[in-house]
Amino acid sequence: MEKVICIVGPTASGKTGLAIELAKKIDAEIISADSMQIYKGLDVGTAKVTKEEAQGIPHHMIDICNPDESFSVADFKSMCYDKIDDIVKRGKKVIIAGGTGLYVNSVVYDMNFEDEDTDLSYRKELEDIANTKGKEYLYDMLLKVDKESASKIHMNNVKRVIRALEIAKKTDMLKSEHMKNEKERIEKNSPKYEFIVFCIEQDRQYLYNRINLRVDLMVKDGIVDEARKVYDMNLPSNSTCVQAIGYKEFFPYFEGSITLQEAIDELKKQTRHYAKRQMTWFNNKLNVIKLDGRKDKKELVDEIIDYIKK
Repeated sequence: MEKVICIVGPTASGKTGLAIELAKKIDAEIISADSMQIYKGLDVGTAKVTKEEAQGIPHHMIDICNPDESFSVADFKSMCYDKIDDIVKRGKKVIIAGGTGLYVNSVVYDMNFEDEDTDLSYRKELEDIANTKGKEYLYDMLLKVDKESASKIHMNNVKRVIRALEIAKKTDMLKSEHMKNEKERIEKNSPKYEFIVFCIEQDRQYLYNRINLRVDLMVKDGIVDEARKVYDMNLPSNSTCVQAIGYKEFFPYFEGSITLQEAIDELKKQTRHYAKRQMTWFNNKLNVIKLDGRKDKKELVDEIIDYIKK
């Protein structure tokens, strides 16, 4: 069975650099599992790999749609499987690298989305509730039907709150139970690929320092101008580009209610909180092989290669 290597971890943990070093060593191509890097024109705030950083290694699932276009987890799963098939047919190895946990889960556990057709009327109802009664009210609705899922979703992430409520209504089961059932389903089937998931672990304070430094570099590279472009698009409040960390933190600055430094500090804080949630997700939702992020990339590459040879 063909092995597919997945490299996950919190933001700023070094996933991209490690994936590239590994790809050079085993003749692989990289599939991005990042829910923001799919959007064209959003480069700085999503920390997209540059041409120089890629060092000639092909990267897939980047710049595939516009910010105002919808893109679901089911879309990612389908396209990702197609990419895996294509890369393998060409005799290359596959590395999936990214920090969007649900994207990785959808592929590793072959999550079934066939019975999750969107109920547009119910989604509109939930969006109206968020706009009229507020995101706190909407979040309380989720707390009442699925405390476990609510504990893993930030109240400000209206899109994910709505999605969790949709799944609960559509399937008449809790989202947490739904995901458990999907894991059990895939374990009973014969998977086409063997997914081996490696998770980079970093000392928390060291990681937070890296995040703060990364944000400072993003500011120098033009994230404020990029955020202004997103702001000027007037996208719906529940769109991924508006909900995701990286741009909305600057919106109050554009509106004159906070200073630029306050917006930068808020972005750092929200990114640190997001990294903490990512660490919790990967530890609880995936069966991972842990990597010590303090080690040199080449040392980690050797560890991965030794493991997959077993």
